[in-house]
Amino acid sequence: MSSKVFATLVALATSTLISLSNQSCITQWFDHDDPGGNGDYELLADLVSTNPGQICPNPIAIEAQTISGQPASQTGNIFQVYNPTSGFACVNANQVGGGCADYKVRFTCPEDWCSICRTPWFDRDNPGGKGDYETLSLTLITYPLQVCAQPIAIEVATISGTPVLPAGNNFQVYDPTQGFACVNAQQNGGCQDYKVRFTCPRSFCQPKCITRWFDSDNPNTNGGDSELLTVLLTMYPGEICQNPLGIEAQTVSGQPASQTGNVFQVYNPTTGFSCINANQGGGVCADYKVRFTCPEEWCSKCRTPWFDRDNPSGKGDYETLSLLIIRYPLQVCAQPIAIEVTTISGTPALPPGNIFAVYDPLQGFACVNGACQDYKVRFTCPLSFCQTQCVTRWFDSDNPDTNGGDSELLTGLLSMYHKYICPNPLGIEAQTISGQPAYQTGNTFQAYNSTSGISCVNANQGGGICADYKVRFTCPEEWCSKCRTSWFDRDNPSGLGDYETLSLTIITYPQPVCAQPIAIEVTTISETPVLPTGNNFQVYDPLQGFECVNDQQDGGVCQDYKVRYTLRESKAASRYGKSASGESWASERVTPPDAVVIPIDMSTIWREAVFDTIRHPPSDASLLVSHCQCENLKQRLAMIWCDVTELTTQPHTLPTKTAISREVDYRGQSITH
Repeated sequence: MSSKVFATLVALATSTLISLSNQSCITQWFDHDDPGGNGDYELLADLVSTNPGQICPNPIAIEAQTISGQPASQTGNIFQVYNPTSGFACVNANQVGGGCADYKVRFTCPEDWCSICRTPWFDRDNPGGKGDYETLSLTLITYPLQVCAQPIAIEVATISGTPVLPAGNNFQVYDPTQGFACVNAQQNGGCQDYKVRFTCPRSFCQPKCITRWFDSDNPNTNGGDSELLTVLLTMYPGEICQNPLGIEAQTVSGQPASQTGNVFQVYNPTTGFSCINANQGGGVCADYKVRFTCPEEWCSKCRTPWFDRDNPSGKGDYETLSLLIIRYPLQVCAQPIAIEVTTISGTPALPPGNIFAVYDPLQGFACVNGACQDYKVRFTCPLSFCQTQCVTRWFDSDNPDTNGGDSELLTGLLSMYHKYICPNPLGIEAQTISGQPAYQTGNTFQAYNSTSGISCVNANQGGGICADYKVRFTCPEEWCSKCRTSWFDRDNPSGLGDYETLSLTIITYPQPVCAQPIAIEVTTISETPVLPTGNNFQVYDPLQGFECVNDQQDGGVCQDYKVRYTLRESKAASRYGKSASGESWASERVTPPDAVVIPIDMSTIWREAVFDTIRHPPSDASLLVSHCQCENLKQRLAMIWCDVTELTTQPHTLPTKTAISREVDYRGQSITH
């Protein structure tokens, strides 16, 4: 190749770089090959293959330099290929009197690629001092969580919006992995004021969640304050992702790290944070805390639904954890490990760059009006929260006429109802004794969480008094599984709904379940767990079982559900088998303390069973008899079935409960068998 052809290629490449529109970005440098063999080949196809996602497939310009930074046009080498479509190639055999230098290349990419995952513009410095330093390391500190640690492209413009390119300008730094720096002494007339923005890997723009704050060190030990990721992962297992996307540091009093004047040895999500006292010019480091943004695959392992309990029409938008636990009981854990916030239209909202009063998984979210939008939140919970949970019965140990309010505290309930509640509930729900959800009463609660229970103090009600409340809990797998039945699925939703009531289950499966379960679990037959809150179920209670009525569902039909129960353990040997601990157990048919339940004898169970069966027959009515294991009982139930159905005097009209009860009493005085 002649030197004239070479010069023409270089001129074309350079002019392409200079004439680019303001909607393009520049990648980092790539060095795939060296000239040790036939030459140095930095071909686009190879680079795209070895660096997936980091180069656009259709660059609009290319630049080559030696690895020491000398422009390709100054080396004297002849290039076989030098264009953005193919890349770059220098063949040793084409060189006169020597071989090729070792080259690196970078590309200019078009708007459609640059904008796939792009940060805002950042302008942290001005050229009033030594120059304008918009370096990545300083940008990460000034704008935490808003820029990725490993950008794949960069754009630079003056603050008035004029694009500037590296070629033809003497910039000290112009690279997505380092940022941008213009030094006044290197410019004729000094630097202008610049702004930068970055293109990040796609994963940075996917949904991400923000952890709580962590503070593992202080500056009075070990010569500084180090909040390193490896240490934090060990100290707080399961609470931080292994591969954070971003990091933010503040002093423990809440001052942003960028405002302290400290110099940081480390500040990135890969390593964490470190401030060394000896580097502070005679001062010491402040005491810092850090938090991280984590990627979608970690956030979604145990995630709640989106919650939107408030709007900004009043003092602001308050989606605080304490209020959400009351409004959406059992659906959010008491100790979330991460939080996400978006507008109701789905635009993510991060804490830096916004003035939010609260943004923390342990507190929730609050925006105080100035110009709040309407926000929604969701949480990432510990994995234990998304494992199997069972729901206890309701407990009512207090009333508002005594002790100045109604307190259903966990410690008191555990003492009164030993073995009926787990010591470490995952969730709590409160209702008035008439069934009104607690959030609808207008009462203010002193306590409402699964760790403490609930407390409503009359003096806090603004002249009124507390309602009379009952509570129930969700319990973790290790407690639910200590003494658990198998799954029961006696009905399907093809009729009026899916009726898996306790009374019918006892008849259909008389041996494996007792009359007094202490907890219940419900899932679809495909194993998706369902909780009582957030769903419109007519019955969800271990003492009654489960009912889903088709007409009460938004879609007009229930799914097909199955249920299982947790029973009280007994060390007495029994035909029912052994507990999870290996001890023999029996389902106890004893009446708990008076405050626990109304005593239920077996005649009541059979009477309720017959009524439920007549009103809501199983899909195969023969199950009523075929699963009974006592011949006399079969005969009695069959006789009741026939005689009671004769009580219906009009087509499609079901007998009343009173009529059925009379018939059961008449036909089965010894029905308890």
